Amino acid sequence: MPLRGPVPVNHCTRSNSERVVVGPTTIYIYEDGSRTDSRIGCMVLELPAGASGPPMHWHRFHDECFFVTKGSVTFVTPDGDVVCGTGEMVTVPPRAVHTFKNASQTEDAEFFMTATPGTSRPTINPFDPTSCREHSFNLESCLLNNKIDFRTMSKVTTEGKKLTPEQTQHIMELFGTFPPDVESEP
Repeated sequence: MPLRGPVPVNHCTRSNSERVVVGPTTIYIYEDGSRTDSRIGCMVLELPAGASGPPMHWHRFHDECFFVTKGSVTFVTPDGDVVCGTGEMVTVPPRAVHTFKNASQTEDAEFFMTATPGTSRPTINPFDPTSCREHSFNLESCLLNNKIDFRTMSKVTTEGKKLTPEQTQHIMELFGTFPPDVESEP
C-alpha cells in the first residue's frame, strides 16, 4: 500500500524557478524532479528569433512534450519539419530523432517542456574524466537517477566558453542522448 500523508503541493512561478542559460536559449526550471521522485521535469524555454536548439538527437530514456506558448517553433525530424504555433504541442517518445529551432527572424518563441523521467541536481562533472570514469560503468543507472541536467551545459556556456562538438556529444551521451547515426538498442 502506498504511503499516504501530508505531502505539500508546489506553486511554481517564473520568479521562483531556476533560470539557466544554454547558448541562446534561456531555460526556467519549474520542476527538476526533486519533488516528484524524478518522475517528471517541467521547464519553460525561451528561444530567440532565428535561434536553433541542440543538434539532431534521440533519447534513450526520456519522453518529451513541447507545448508552444508564444510564437512558433519548428521541430525538425527525419520525416520533415513540424511547425507548431501558439497552443500546439509535439510529443517526442524515446528513440525519436528530433531537434527544434525558431525559424522566425523577427519573433521570439517560448515553449513549455516536460521530460519523463524528470531531472534533478547534477552530481558528476562531465569535464572531469575521473568523475565520468567513476560513473561510466553504470551510466544507465546514473541517468535513470537523473544525476545531470541542463545546468551542466549552462555552467560552461555562461562562463563565456563555447562547447566543442566533442564536448556537446559527450554531455548529450551523459543524458542518454545520441546523434541520429548512433543505433538504438532493440
